[in-house]
Amino acid sequence: MGSSPGGERSGYRRELGLWHLVWLAVGAILGPAVAFVPVAVLASGGPLGLVAWLIGFAALIPTALVFAELGTMWPRAGGVAYYPAKSHGSVVGLLNGWGAFLGYTLIVPASTAAVVETLAYYYPSLYNGVTLTWVGIALAIVIAVAAFAVDALRVIVLGNLNTALTIFKIAAVVAASATLLLFFRPSNFTSYGGVAPMGAKGLFAATTATIFAYLGFRQPVDYAEEARRPERDIPLAMTFSLVFVLVIYLLQSLSFLGVVDRWSSFNITAGNWTALANLAYPFPAAASAVGLPAMADVFVAGALVAAATDALIYMGGAARVGNALARLDNYFPEFFARLSRHGIPFNSLLVVLAVGLAYLLLLPSFYSVMNVFTDAVLISYAPAAVSLAVFRATHPAERRPFRLPAYRALAPIAFAASSLLIYWSGPQAVEVTVLSTLASLLLLPYVARRGLLSRKDLRAGAWMIAWLLLTLLLSYLGSFGVGIIPSPYDTLLYLAVSLAVFYWAVRSGLEYNGLRP
Repeated sequence: MGSSPGGERSGYRRELGLWHLVWLAVGAILGPAVAFVPVAVLASGGPLGLVAWLIGFAALIPTALVFAELGTMWPRAGGVAYYPAKSHGSVVGLLNGWGAFLGYTLIVPASTAAVVETLAYYYPSLYNGVTLTWVGIALAIVIAVAAFAVDALRVIVLGNLNTALTIFKIAAVVAASATLLLFFRPSNFTSYGGVAPMGAKGLFAATTATIFAYLGFRQPVDYAEEARRPERDIPLAMTFSLVFVLVIYLLQSLSFLGVVDRWSSFNITAGNWTALANLAYPFPAAASAVGLPAMADVFVAGALVAAATDALIYMGGAARVGNALARLDNYFPEFFARLSRHGIPFNSLLVVLAVGLAYLLLLPSFYSVMNVFTDAVLISYAPAAVSLAVFRATHPAERRPFRLPAYRALAPIAFAASSLLIYWSGPQAVEVTVLSTLASLLLLPYVARRGLLSRKDLRAGAWMIAWLLLTLLLSYLGSFGVGIIPSPYDTLLYLAVSLAVFYWAVRSGLEYNGLRP
C-alpha cells in the first residue's frame, strides 16, 4: 500500500498529527461558505434559518461517524473511493469514486473564483456581478497554479501552511461577527413576517445551504495514510471540527440577524428576506451599516483566506481520490497511481489542475457550480453507510479502533440523511449531478478490459443506478420541481424510497461477498 506501480517506489509519508487533521477539516469546512451561507440560511428561512444549522449538523454526524469507523479500520488516502468498491464491486465503486473525484475537483475552480470575487470588493474590474472578467479569470488561474505548487510539496508543508491560514481566518471571521453582536436587536426575530416567514419549505432550503457549508469534514479520511495516528486522530478531528464550525456559523448568522433591521442600508425593502441572497458582500455591508468599515476589511481578509485554503485542501483531496481509483481500485489508468519522491500523487494532482482550469473557463463564477459539486460530494457520502453495514457482516473480526454505535439504526439514518440533502437541493442541481455521475459508466468498457467487470458487479451495482434515477425522477415530480407530489409528502416518499434502497444495497453487498442476506 502506498507504492507507485510502474514508477518510482515512494509511499505516502505519515507526517500529519491530530491538529493538522483538525485544521484540514476546519479549513475545508470554513471555505467560501463563510462569506454568504450564514446569510443565505436567513434568506431561505428567515430567523428559523438558524435552526437549519442544527438540522444539518444532526444530519451529518451519523455520516461522519460512518467514515470514522471506515477510516480507522482501513486508513486509505482518498479512501472514499475505496470502501464502496470493496463492498460492492466495480459499478458502485466507479459511480461513487467518480462522484467524489468530480465533486472535489469542481471545488477547485469554485474556490479560486470565490477568491477573485471577494477581491472584487476592492477591484470591481475583476467581476461583473455574474461571472469573472477575463482579468479575473487570469488571476483565478494564477491562484489555482499557486495552490498546485504548494500541494506538490511534502504534505507537512500543506499541513503547516493550512494550520496558520485557518487560525487567521477564524480570528478574522469571529472578530467581525462578534463586533456585529454589539448592535443586536432581539426584535428582529419576530418583526418581519415572524420567526418562519417561508415556512417548512424555507427551512428545508436553508438546511441544504448549511450542508454546502459543512462539506469538508471528511478530509481527515482522505489524508488518512499521511496521518501519524489515524486510529485515534481521525474520529477526533472530524467530530471536533464539526462542533467547532457549528458554533462559528451560528455566531455569524445570529450576528447578521441582529442588524438585519437596517434594510435600507442594504437597499432592500423591509421584510424581503429572499433579497438578502442577492447581497454580493453581506457581512462587509452589515459592518458598514453599523458604522464600522474597518470590520468590513477584517471580514474580507478572512473570506479571502477561507476561499484560498479551500482550493488548496480540495485540490490535494481530489488528487488522492484519483490516486485511490487507480492504485486501490484499478478504475483509473496507472498514470494516476504514481507518487512523487515526496510521497505526493503528482500525476493525479496535475489532472485535477487541468480539469479545474477547464471548468474555470467554462463556468467562471462560484455560484455556477456550487450546487453541482455539493450534490456530487453528497452522492459519494451515502454509499459509505451501506459499506459499513456490509463490512460488519463480511469482516466481523477486523480491528475497529472506532466502532459506530447502534450501526443498525445509524447506518440507514446516515444514508437517508445524505439522500434527503441531495433531494432538497432542487431538480436543476440534481439533474446535472446525477447525469454527470452516471456518465462515469462510460468507463465500464475500460474497467471490463482490465478484467474488473462481471455480472456479479452489475447485479451488486443495480441499486445505486436505481437510487440515482429515482432521485432524479422524484426531484422533478416533487415540491421543488413541478409539484405533482406536494410538500411534505414528497419528502416523506423520498425518505421511504431511500430507506428501501439502503436495505436493497446491503443485501446486494452481502450477496456480492458470498454471504446469505
